[in-house]
Amino acid sequence: MSMAVRSGRLVCGHRGALLLLLLILAGTLVILHRIVQSPLLNQYEILQDHLERQQKQNARSTRTILLWSEFFGDPRWKLSWDTLGPQDLRDDLQCPVYQCEVTNQHDFLPMELYDAIVFHAAEMFPLLRPLPSQRSPHQAYVFALMESPGETKHRLDDEEGFYNLTMTYRLDSDVVWPYGQLLDIETDAVVAPSASPYWRKPPASFNDSVVWDLWSGKTKMAAWFVSHCETLSKREILAERLQEFLPVDIYGKCGTLSCDRGDPRCDEMLDTDYLFYLAFENSLCDDYVTEKLFDALRRNIVPVVFGGADYSRILPPHSYIDANRFETVQELAQYLNFVAGDPEEYVGYFWWRTHYRLASTSPFCDLCARLHAPGSVHKTQFYGDIQSWWFNSCRLKSQIHL
Repeated sequence: MSMAVRSGRLVCGHRGALLLLLLILAGTLVILHRIVQSPLLNQYEILQDHLERQQKQNARSTRTILLWSEFFGDPRWKLSWDTLGPQDLRDDLQCPVYQCEVTNQHDFLPMELYDAIVFHAAEMFPLLRPLPSQRSPHQAYVFALMESPGETKHRLDDEEGFYNLTMTYRLDSDVVWPYGQLLDIETDAVVAPSASPYWRKPPASFNDSVVWDLWSGKTKMAAWFVSHCETLSKREILAERLQEFLPVDIYGKCGTLSCDRGDPRCDEMLDTDYLFYLAFENSLCDDYVTEKLFDALRRNIVPVVFGGADYSRILPPHSYIDANRFETVQELAQYLNFVAGDPEEYVGYFWWRTHYRLASTSPFCDLCARLHAPGSVHKTQFYGDIQSWWFNSCRLKSQIHL
């Protein structure tokens, strides 16, 4: 065998050995990399890296919300502009998470690019735009309603599997949209409405000189402002029965008295003339209380409530009188007469003001936060039977015997 052949074989042998060594080394490096990156050894770093990437992505990303229909004739849904950007949500609405755009302009973006489309179920779909022409898998269709289920203007049995999120007054909604909130004065934290609020205990005695002085001048028992006269809750029957035992002044279409909308005297006389305000709801539905209750709480008057809500999830104890806590209307009237005649008992219903304050919030703050929540774009949910979810929260019969 020639020296050239031997030399060639030797070179090939060295190359083969070197290639094998390189393959072994590469395999070893891959194994070592996988071991180092294994959740068994590196679970915290993996989580940290993911959250940091997600945080950077969220900081750069703006979610866009389209208001598909009007809110009782208001295309802006009581917002300041047709389109609000992140700075508006931060400065005007005071949203903690504000990297969103809210618009009623359907051509603001191509339809498939909106992150959420909000449908107001208390109004029919617009005739010219009944439904979006196309729907992207990442979009959230939002069922929005502040009114009771009796005010729904959609055939919900035709909308099964249509909605991804709910935005209502109900506390089990994806975005809770209450008529008002109570905040702790010391911490500024929202206490209620909540499924399990923590309330301070009312003191054994309480004095408020302003309310005490007003009590002595209050010569009328109860007032009620109402324009919807026949209701599912039968509140009109409760008011009529209550009038058999004590005087109730009814203002509006359902009564004999009137007070012009916007007249400051209408609110002032609740402070100066009346002891109680009837905050009776038109439907007996879970968590349903309207703005009339929160408006009454801003006055120096004790609200008498009647509805389907568990009011302990909405208001502090001993700040209201719940008609459903009494078996008969006569027993309710007797208690109202007792409170009306005892100034110390009456003033005690205002103890909560030293610890809590009334506030309001925009549901679009919470919707924006929901759209930015980790995993929101990776998780899809549908309400398969939105009608049952919405309607089954109501009942026809009250606890107090009418």
